[in-house]
Amino acid sequence: MILATSTLTGLFSALLRSAFAVVIVAFLIGVIAISGVVFYGASILTALLVIAGFNLGLMGAALGYVLFGGGARRA
Repeated sequence: MILATSTLTGLFSALLRSAFAVVIVAFLIGVIAISGVVFYGASILTALLVIAGFNLGLMGAALGYVLFGGGARRA
């Protein structure tokens, strides 16, 4: 569930088409993952799954843009 949620978060933040939005969401996900480990005793594996899932969502969006054209039209 953690991996699926963070993957969808990465995918939807990539769909915003704003590098600033992607950076802010990545920063917030990192802060939440680290604070979960530090303050609540979550495992390091959980934090790594959150970060890996976010990156997987970004890569999925990039792959979709490459495979399906990403809205760019050819003349």
